[in-house]
Amino acid sequence: MTTDNNKKIGLALGGGFIRGTAQIGVIEVLEENNIPIDLVAGCSSGSAVAGAYAAGTLPHLKKRLLEGSRKDYFDVIFEPAIPREGFLKGERNKKFFEEFVGNKTFDQLDKKLIIAATNLSTMQQVWLDSGEVSFAIRAATAVPGVFTPMKRDGQILVDGGNFNLIPSEALYENGAEYVIAVDVSQPPNIYTRTLSNIKKLKKRQTLINLDKYLPKTNLHLFSLIARAVHLSSSQIHKFYHDGYKYDYLIHPELIGVKRWSVKMVDYCIKQGRKATLEALLDIKKDLGL
Repeated sequence: MTTDNNKKIGLALGGGFIRGTAQIGVIEVLEENNIPIDLVAGCSSGSAVAGAYAAGTLPHLKKRLLEGSRKDYFDVIFEPAIPREGFLKGERNKKFFEEFVGNKTFDQLDKKLIIAATNLSTMQQVWLDSGEVSFAIRAATAVPGVFTPMKRDGQILVDGGNFNLIPSEALYENGAEYVIAVDVSQPPNIYTRTLSNIKKLKKRQTLINLDKYLPKTNLHLFSLIARAVHLSSSQIHKFYHDGYKYDYLIHPELIGVKRWSVKMVDYCIKQGRKATLEALLDIKKDLGL
């Protein structure tokens, strides 16, 4: 099925760890209702869902997550490292992602995929769309200071959430004409909300100069954390979905689901389905379906 004006449709999947599994339900409903997704972008946990979707292995990811015990999650994540660049290695994380994307490179996927990351060397956002997919997902899920970063071509790559919690911009830049964005983030804490509502926030952000950070190819743990904290304080508006451009927003109701609520995967997926079913009429109308 095609749209009335053959629009190129993109799907932006956001971050939120376990909350990100709601996006599996979103994709299922879009697929069941023949909404033609041409390209997909993912940030943080959304990059894993996006990667599996682009590789055609989303049902396998869903099964693995639903059947996983708390111990399974713990074993994958808790891999202590010598704390020079992070407390956890993340090598098991990469192996986990390889269960769904194997050794595939981006050009071997069923759909165009873009993964949002942050280059802490230059303090800039990065779109990953070439090379090994599992490497990119591992980089995009590397919380600074927690997991060791991934390095490539002088880049120090970590979670892209500071710039692109909902990576819709990457889709527009790659030719998308209609973007469906999914927000599964946890509401910012009271400290972040207070800062973001200060009347002089706009002026304050102009005073925060990321350019003062000279590019570096090696950073120790505390430098990594300091740069990540500075990015967060300069990008407060990016913690809200209205900080992004999109044509339609799907926002599953995930009340009570914390980032580590591993026992609530089934609930999250169902909530993702529910929110998307409620959005279908509007999306189809927009697309002329």
